[in-house]
Amino acid sequence: MSNLKIWNEVKQPPSDALKAIGGGRLKGMTDIKPQWRFKAMTELFGPCGTGWKYEVVTMREIPCSTGEVMALVDINLFFKEDDKWSDAIPGTGGSMLVAQESKGLHVSDEAFKMATTDALSTAMKYLGVAADIYMGMWDGSKYKEPQQDHRFKPGEKDEIYTQVRQAL
Repeated sequence: MSNLKIWNEVKQPPSDALKAIGGGRLKGMTDIKPQWRFKAMTELFGPCGTGWKYEVVTMREIPCSTGEVMALVDINLFFKEDDKWSDAIPGTGGSMLVAQESKGLHVSDEAFKMATTDALSTAMKYLGVAADIYMGMWDGSKYKEPQQDHRFKPGEKDEIYTQVRQAL
């Protein structure tokens, strides 16, 4: 099997699985619908529970000094290939259990579910699920120009560091 076989199968989500993030600190980035991730895993390995699965390792609450509380979930993701389960692929996800909003503190009854989905998404990144999005190569409509890969020549880093130190 090619080392990139799985990666290449799941690296590019269809445009209808994407949406632009319209606000907050991630404004302008691309969000990937979690259901597409689950579908991609199912298409590649089979139904959840028989072709791929996960286990919740820990669920914890982290209180913040603001009165807010974070919900964090650690999972292990597994997939089956040639009737053998993979080693655990770890993922950690989080969401706000208690969040400060304009009218005061708000408790989310879905925080641990959202944190679990986030943890699954994190683990699936290691397999290449939606990798083109994370690598900035795909925005849902077309491939973007590849970023220039600059590799330093021997001694070039030392020369740059010397120039920076002299400028300071």
